Amino acid sequence: MPTIRELIFPEIKFRGMFGEIGSIRNKADETSLQILSLFRESISEILLNGPESVSAYFSPDYSHYIVVHAPLNFLFPEKREEWNLRFCRDAGVSVVELVTAEIGSAYVRGLMAVNGSKVYAILPFTSIDAEKSKKAEFPEDRMARVRAQVLPTVLPGVKGEILLDIGSGFGSLTMELAKNNPDSQVYGIDLHDSLTGQAQMNAEVLGVPNVEFRTGSVYALPFERNSVNAATCFFMLHHLEDIKFALFEIKRVLKNGGSLTAVEPLAHQHHHGPQLSETEWIELFEDVGFSVKTENLEGAVVLKAVKRE
Repeated sequence: MPTIRELIFPEIKFRGMFGEIGSIRNKADETSLQILSLFRESISEILLNGPESVSAYFSPDYSHYIVVHAPLNFLFPEKREEWNLRFCRDAGVSVVELVTAEIGSAYVRGLMAVNGSKVYAILPFTSIDAEKSKKAEFPEDRMARVRAQVLPTVLPGVKGEILLDIGSGFGSLTMELAKNNPDSQVYGIDLHDSLTGQAQMNAEVLGVPNVEFRTGSVYALPFERNSVNAATCFFMLHHLEDIKFALFEIKRVLKNGGSLTAVEPLAHQHHHGPQLSETEWIELFEDVGFSVKTENLEGAVVLKAVKRE
Protein backbone atom coordinates (compact mmCIF):
# COMPACT_ATOMS: atom_id res chain seq x y z
CA MET A 1 0.00 0.00 0.00
CA PRO A 2 1.52 3.39 -0.96
CA THR A 3 2.39 5.82 1.80
CA ILE A 4 0.93 9.32 2.07
CA ARG A 5 4.16 10.73 0.65
CA GLU A 6 4.03 8.39 -2.37
CA LEU A 7 0.40 9.26 -3.06
CA ILE A 8 0.84 13.03 -2.91
CA PHE A 9 4.46 13.54 -3.93
CA PRO A 10 5.47 10.42 -5.93
CA GLU A 11 8.64 11.90 -7.43
CA ILE A 12 9.87 14.27 -4.74
CA LYS A 13 11.57 13.37 -1.51
CA PHE A 14 9.29 14.41 1.33
CA ARG A 15 11.70 16.57 3.28
CA GLY A 16 13.01 18.06 0.09
CA MET A 17 9.51 19.22 -0.76
CA PHE A 18 8.66 20.68 2.63
CA GLY A 19 11.17 22.62 4.68
CA GLU A 20 10.73 23.07 8.40
CA ILE A 21 8.33 25.92 9.14
CA GLY A 22 8.01 25.50 12.89
CA SER A 23 7.89 23.16 15.84
CA ILE A 24 5.43 21.80 18.39
CA ARG A 25 5.16 22.47 22.10
CA ASN A 26 3.07 20.21 24.29
CA LYS A 27 3.55 17.72 27.13
CA ALA A 28 3.07 14.62 25.02
CA ASP A 29 5.28 11.56 25.11
CA GLU A 30 4.96 8.01 23.83
CA THR A 31 2.95 6.95 26.89
CA SER A 32 0.27 9.59 26.57
CA LEU A 33 -0.01 9.38 22.80
CA GLN A 34 -1.06 5.74 23.09
CA ILE A 35 -4.37 7.06 24.44
CA LEU A 36 -5.56 8.38 21.10
CA SER A 37 -9.19 8.91 22.09
CA LEU A 38 -8.05 11.25 24.88
CA PHE A 39 -5.32 13.06 23.02
CA ARG A 40 -7.67 14.18 20.27
CA GLU A 41 -9.09 16.58 22.88
CA SER A 42 -5.70 17.97 23.93
CA ILE A 43 -4.04 21.21 22.90
CA SER A 44 -0.62 21.80 21.36
CA GLU A 45 1.15 25.02 20.47
CA ILE A 46 2.58 25.35 16.96
CA LEU A 47 5.58 27.68 17.19
CA LEU A 48 6.20 29.15 13.75
CA ASN A 49 9.62 30.33 12.62
CA GLY A 50 8.51 33.91 11.99
CA PRO A 51 5.74 36.00 13.59
CA GLU A 52 4.33 36.83 10.15
CA SER A 53 3.81 33.11 9.55
CA VAL A 54 0.65 32.95 11.63
CA SER A 55 -1.39 35.03 9.21
CA ALA A 56 0.20 33.16 6.30
CA TYR A 57 -1.03 29.79 7.54
CA PHE A 58 -4.07 30.48 9.72
CA SER A 59 -7.18 32.40 8.71
CA PRO A 60 -10.51 33.17 10.45
CA ASP A 61 -12.16 31.54 7.43
CA TYR A 62 -11.11 28.06 8.54
CA SER A 63 -11.71 26.22 11.81
CA HIS A 64 -9.68 23.09 10.94
CA TYR A 65 -6.29 22.44 9.35
CA ILE A 66 -4.15 19.59 8.07
CA VAL A 67 -0.76 19.72 9.79
CA VAL A 68 2.17 17.70 8.38
CA HIS A 69 4.73 17.02 11.08
CA ALA A 70 7.50 14.65 12.12
CA PRO A 71 6.18 11.09 12.56
CA LEU A 72 5.85 9.29 15.86
CA ASN A 73 8.80 7.11 16.80
CA PHE A 74 6.73 4.04 17.69
CA LEU A 75 4.00 1.84 16.21
CA PHE A 76 0.48 1.27 17.46
CA PRO A 77 -0.75 -2.34 17.76
CA GLU A 78 -1.40 -4.15 14.47
CA LYS A 79 -5.17 -3.76 14.79
CA ARG A 80 -4.59 0.02 14.61
CA GLU A 81 -2.74 -0.03 11.30
CA GLU A 82 -4.71 3.02 10.10
CA TRP A 83 -3.15 5.01 12.91
CA ASN A 84 0.31 3.80 11.90
CA LEU A 85 -0.28 4.91 8.32
CA ARG A 86 -1.48 8.30 9.52
CA PHE A 87 1.08 9.12 12.17
CA CYS A 88 4.05 6.74 12.10
CA ARG A 89 5.48 6.47 8.57
CA ASP A 90 7.35 9.08 6.50
CA ALA A 91 5.34 11.87 8.12
CA GLY A 92 2.65 12.47 10.66
CA VAL A 93 -0.56 13.99 9.30
CA SER A 94 -3.00 15.42 11.84
CA VAL A 95 -6.34 17.11 11.23
CA VAL A 96 -6.57 19.74 13.96
CA GLU A 97 -9.01 22.33 15.23
CA LEU A 98 -7.74 25.88 15.70
CA VAL A 99 -8.29 27.08 19.27
CA THR A 100 -6.58 30.47 19.09
CA ALA A 101 -3.74 32.19 17.24
CA GLU A 102 -1.22 34.67 18.64
CA ILE A 103 1.89 36.43 17.38
CA GLY A 104 4.31 33.71 16.33
CA SER A 105 2.23 30.71 17.38
CA ALA A 106 -1.14 29.02 17.22
CA TYR A 107 -2.88 26.65 19.62
CA VAL A 108 -4.64 23.66 18.07
CA ARG A 109 -6.57 20.67 19.37
CA GLY A 110 -5.84 17.09 18.28
CA LEU A 111 -2.22 17.23 17.09
CA MET A 112 -0.69 13.73 17.25
CA ALA A 113 2.98 14.62 17.75
CA VAL A 114 5.40 14.67 20.66
CA ASN A 115 6.87 17.80 22.17
CA GLY A 116 9.57 19.36 19.97
CA SER A 117 8.44 17.72 16.72
CA LYS A 118 9.10 19.67 13.52
CA VAL A 119 6.24 21.04 11.43
CA TYR A 120 6.53 20.91 7.63
CA ALA A 121 3.18 22.09 6.26
CA ILE A 122 -0.15 23.60 7.35
CA LEU A 123 -3.11 23.40 5.00
CA PRO A 124 -6.76 24.45 5.46
CA PHE A 125 -9.24 21.62 5.92
CA THR A 126 -12.79 22.10 4.61
CA SER A 127 -16.10 20.26 4.61
CA ILE A 128 -15.21 18.96 1.12
CA ASP A 129 -12.10 17.34 2.59
CA ALA A 130 -14.17 15.86 5.40
CA GLU A 131 -16.59 14.31 2.89
CA LYS A 132 -13.75 12.73 0.92
CA SER A 133 -12.01 11.39 4.02
CA LYS A 134 -14.93 9.48 5.54
CA LYS A 135 -13.27 6.15 4.79
CA ALA A 136 -10.21 7.26 6.75
CA GLU A 137 -12.08 8.01 9.98
CA PHE A 138 -10.78 6.54 13.21
CA PRO A 139 -12.27 3.15 14.15
CA GLU A 140 -15.44 3.52 16.20
CA ASP A 141 -14.76 3.59 19.92
CA ARG A 142 -17.76 1.94 21.55
CA MET A 143 -16.88 3.16 25.02
CA ALA A 144 -16.39 6.71 23.73
CA ARG A 145 -19.98 6.59 22.53
CA VAL A 146 -21.16 5.37 25.94
CA ARG A 147 -19.17 8.14 27.67
CA ALA A 148 -20.64 10.79 25.39
CA GLN A 149 -24.17 9.64 26.16
CA VAL A 150 -23.79 9.21 29.91
CA LEU A 151 -21.45 11.88 31.25
CA PRO A 152 -23.43 15.02 30.25
CA THR A 153 -26.20 13.81 32.57
CA VAL A 154 -23.79 13.06 35.43
CA LEU A 155 -21.39 16.02 35.51
CA PRO A 156 -23.90 18.77 36.45
CA GLY A 157 -24.80 16.89 39.64
CA VAL A 158 -21.27 16.96 41.08
CA LYS A 159 -20.99 19.86 43.53
CA GLY A 160 -18.70 20.89 46.37
CA GLU A 161 -16.12 23.40 47.54
CA ILE A 162 -13.18 21.02 46.95
CA LEU A 163 -13.62 18.55 44.07
CA LEU A 164 -11.29 15.72 43.07
CA ASP A 165 -11.37 13.93 39.71
CA ILE A 166 -9.36 10.69 39.93
CA GLY A 167 -7.97 9.29 36.69
CA SER A 168 -8.29 12.67 35.01
CA GLY A 169 -6.29 11.84 31.87
CA PHE A 170 -5.89 14.95 29.75
CA GLY A 171 -8.41 16.81 31.89
CA SER A 172 -11.43 17.35 29.63
CA LEU A 173 -13.95 16.15 32.21
CA THR A 174 -12.05 17.76 35.08
CA MET A 175 -12.30 21.11 33.32
CA GLU A 176 -16.04 20.58 32.78
CA LEU A 177 -16.38 20.10 36.53
CA ALA A 178 -14.42 23.32 37.08
CA LYS A 179 -16.60 25.24 34.63
CA ASN A 180 -19.74 23.91 36.31
CA ASN A 181 -18.36 24.96 39.72
CA PRO A 182 -16.56 28.30 39.15
CA ASP A 183 -16.34 29.07 42.88
CA SER A 184 -14.82 25.66 43.71
CA GLN A 185 -11.24 24.40 43.62
CA VAL A 186 -11.01 21.35 41.37
CA TYR A 187 -8.12 18.89 41.28
CA GLY A 188 -7.31 16.23 38.71
CA ILE A 189 -5.10 13.25 39.57
CA ASP A 190 -3.41 10.85 37.19
CA LEU A 191 -0.41 8.51 37.27
CA HIS A 192 1.75 10.02 34.52
CA ASP A 193 3.49 13.40 34.38
CA SER A 194 2.83 13.60 30.63
CA LEU A 195 -0.92 13.37 31.25
CA THR A 196 -1.12 15.84 34.11
CA GLY A 197 1.33 18.23 32.43
CA GLN A 198 -0.69 18.21 29.22
CA ALA A 199 -3.94 18.63 31.16
CA GLN A 200 -2.52 21.71 32.94
CA MET A 201 -1.44 23.16 29.60
CA ASN A 202 -4.95 22.56 28.20
CA ALA A 203 -6.49 24.36 31.19
CA GLU A 204 -4.14 27.33 30.85
CA VAL A 205 -4.80 27.75 27.12
CA LEU A 206 -8.57 27.40 27.59
CA GLY A 207 -8.60 29.82 30.53
CA VAL A 208 -9.91 27.53 33.29
CA PRO A 209 -8.34 29.07 36.43
CA ASN A 210 -9.88 26.97 39.22
CA VAL A 211 -8.36 23.62 38.25
CA GLU A 212 -5.02 22.06 39.20
CA PHE A 213 -3.58 18.75 38.01
CA ARG A 214 -1.29 16.61 40.15
CA THR A 215 0.57 13.39 39.47
CA GLY A 216 -0.34 10.67 41.95
CA SER A 217 -1.83 7.24 42.58
CA VAL A 218 -5.36 6.41 43.64
CA TYR A 219 -3.74 4.09 46.19
CA ALA A 220 -1.95 7.04 47.86
CA LEU A 221 -3.82 10.24 47.08
CA PRO A 222 -1.82 13.44 47.79
CA PHE A 223 -4.55 14.92 50.00
CA GLU A 224 -5.17 15.13 53.75
CA ARG A 225 -7.78 13.03 55.49
CA ASN A 226 -11.29 14.55 55.39
CA SER A 227 -10.25 17.33 52.97
CA VAL A 228 -12.40 16.75 49.87
CA ASN A 229 -16.13 17.42 49.48
CA ALA A 230 -16.73 15.31 46.39
CA ALA A 231 -14.71 12.93 44.23
CA THR A 232 -15.32 11.44 40.79
CA CYS A 233 -14.02 8.37 38.95
CA PHE A 234 -15.13 8.13 35.35
CA PHE A 235 -14.58 4.73 33.70
CA MET A 236 -11.37 4.07 35.63
CA LEU A 237 -12.04 1.80 38.62
CA HIS A 238 -12.29 -1.34 36.49
CA HIS A 239 -8.69 -0.75 35.32
CA LEU A 240 -7.36 -1.19 38.87
CA GLU A 241 -5.84 -4.33 40.35
CA ASP A 242 -7.27 -3.61 43.81
CA ILE A 243 -10.51 -1.66 43.54
CA LYS A 244 -11.41 -2.05 47.22
CA PHE A 245 -8.05 -0.62 48.37
CA ALA A 246 -8.61 2.38 46.07
CA LEU A 247 -12.11 2.94 47.45
CA PHE A 248 -10.77 2.93 51.02
CA GLU A 249 -8.21 5.57 50.01
CA ILE A 250 -10.88 7.73 48.36
CA LYS A 251 -13.01 7.38 51.48
CA ARG A 252 -10.03 8.55 53.57
CA VAL A 253 -9.75 11.91 51.80
CA LEU A 254 -13.49 12.56 51.68
CA LYS A 255 -15.10 14.61 54.41
CA ASN A 256 -17.83 12.96 56.47
CA GLY A 257 -20.90 13.00 54.28
CA GLY A 258 -18.73 13.61 51.22
CA SER A 259 -19.72 12.00 47.94
CA LEU A 260 -18.09 9.78 45.34
CA THR A 261 -19.61 9.65 41.87
CA ALA A 262 -18.33 6.77 39.75
CA VAL A 263 -19.34 5.64 36.28
CA GLU A 264 -18.41 2.15 35.12
CA PRO A 265 -19.23 0.07 32.04
CA LEU A 266 -21.50 -2.89 32.58
CA ALA A 267 -19.98 -6.29 31.82
CA HIS A 268 -21.56 -6.74 28.38
CA GLN A 269 -20.16 -3.38 27.20
CA HIS A 270 -16.50 -3.80 28.13
CA HIS A 271 -14.25 -6.82 27.96
CA HIS A 272 -11.17 -6.12 30.06
CA GLY A 273 -10.78 -5.73 33.77
CA PRO A 274 -13.25 -7.23 36.26
CA GLN A 275 -16.64 -8.05 34.76
CA LEU A 276 -18.83 -6.69 37.56
CA SER A 277 -22.59 -6.49 37.51
CA GLU A 278 -24.51 -3.56 38.97
CA THR A 279 -25.25 -5.61 42.11
CA GLU A 280 -21.55 -6.50 42.52
CA TRP A 281 -20.52 -2.84 42.25
CA ILE A 282 -23.04 -1.93 44.96
CA GLU A 283 -21.73 -4.65 47.28
CA LEU A 284 -18.15 -3.50 46.73
CA PHE A 285 -18.95 0.12 47.66
CA GLU A 286 -21.02 -0.89 50.68
CA ASP A 287 -18.24 -3.16 51.97
CA VAL A 288 -15.92 -0.14 52.07
CA GLY A 289 -18.38 1.99 54.02
CA PHE A 290 -20.35 3.94 51.45
CA SER A 291 -24.10 4.33 51.17
CA VAL A 292 -24.74 3.98 47.45
CA LYS A 293 -27.50 4.49 44.92
CA THR A 294 -27.18 3.45 41.28
CA GLU A 295 -28.63 4.30 37.92
CA ASN A 296 -28.28 2.29 34.72
CA LEU A 297 -27.68 4.55 31.71
CA GLU A 298 -26.83 3.44 28.16
CA GLY A 299 -24.71 0.43 29.10
CA ALA A 300 -23.05 2.03 32.11
CA VAL A 301 -23.79 2.05 35.81
CA VAL A 302 -23.67 5.38 37.67
CA LEU A 303 -22.79 4.93 41.34
CA LYS A 304 -23.61 7.84 43.64
CA ALA A 305 -22.00 7.06 46.97
CA VAL A 306 -21.87 8.94 50.27
CA LYS A 307 -19.27 8.38 52.99
CA ARG A 308 -20.96 7.11 56.11
CA GLU A 309 -20.26 9.18 59.20
